[in-house]
Amino acid sequence: MRYELISFREIILDALSAGTVLQWPNKQVRDDIREESERVLGAIQHNIIQIAPDKLKAYTRQHQRGLMQLMDELEAMANGDHFNTGKKNKNEEICSIVNLLNGMVFDLQQYLPEYFDYDCSVPLTTRKQLLAEITENSCQTLKKLEELLADDETISVFKHIFEHLNSGLCHFTFEQAAYLHDFFASLKMALNKFASPLQMPGIIILLTSLNFNHPSFYHSCCSHFNHELQRCENINEQYRLIHFFKKLIGQVFKTISMPYHRNLPNIDESLLRYIESEISYLKSIDTIAEDLSSGGILDSNFKVTFTVRQLAMFIHLQVEAGIITTQSPKALHQYVTNHYSTIEKDTISEKSFKNAYYGNASADIEKVINKIASMLAIAQEKY
Repeated sequence: MRYELISFREIILDALSAGTVLQWPNKQVRDDIREESERVLGAIQHNIIQIAPDKLKAYTRQHQRGLMQLMDELEAMANGDHFNTGKKNKNEEICSIVNLLNGMVFDLQQYLPEYFDYDCSVPLTTRKQLLAEITENSCQTLKKLEELLADDETISVFKHIFEHLNSGLCHFTFEQAAYLHDFFASLKMALNKFASPLQMPGIIILLTSLNFNHPSFYHSCCSHFNHELQRCENINEQYRLIHFFKKLIGQVFKTISMPYHRNLPNIDESLLRYIESEISYLKSIDTIAEDLSSGGILDSNFKVTFTVRQLAMFIHLQVEAGIITTQSPKALHQYVTNHYSTIEKDTISEKSFKNAYYGNASADIEKVINKIASMLAIAQEKY
């Protein structure tokens, strides 16, 4: 396979080192470089026909990487101190050549899409342009969210996403650059159709349909699900809510088939996995409670003479004293509310029990202490 960039690179570097940069614009130099770029692309297209099929991908990507390496080399030259005078002219000429090379990479992508390396990071010039576009689109999106009276959670999620995309640590691939172009276009179109107030569930559906499998968005979704489950009064409500989430995600129709990150699972697959793990957890808690009840260890309708607040304090004291051991206070709260009733309520909500569990009303504490004292007196008398 013939490498077509050797003479092209020499023409560019010879022109720069010979000092023609000080006379920019130099029409002859400019024409020579442009003619050589056209010859290189023409030669690559011609050679493609003659190269064995199993070597076509390697041949195309060799020239793709060569053009990008030359771009990086010129960028470094522009940022360095290779010339003592005429720095402004030098940078203008280098910038012009870099743009030409960037166009050649784009032509390779257009002419030979089946052999192009989309996993390769975009060159610095393209990355700068992409970051500028992300910044502009981010500002427009956040402004639109304010117009739609989006809740604080939704705005926070988008800000977090944009911070990650705008991070100086990001190295976008050609595939991600193409994805983000479609992503922002689709996002803008979708937000224009939304009615206010805009809330998080609508955004979860929207970004899932856009196949935005960025880790930041995934963690935001999981946090939202968990927060909503915590607000439920009991395990039955949690069951209904988590299955509603499952239905919601499972029915999303993807409008962008390509994910943001091809090496990560699609966002709907990841979210459904998380939801299934939550369902499995709820089932295990429910099963444990049923086993204890059916085995006679605990009467599922066991009534105490405490109020809800007093019962919560009594349980809390047993945990503090090491009588009850648990790795999950939430699981303990669910267990107690499913199997205890009080003199004031036949059904205890998990929320009210949780609030009382961490409370310290003096009258209730006194009642619990009196009961514990009575237990101690009985134990001393009998044993």
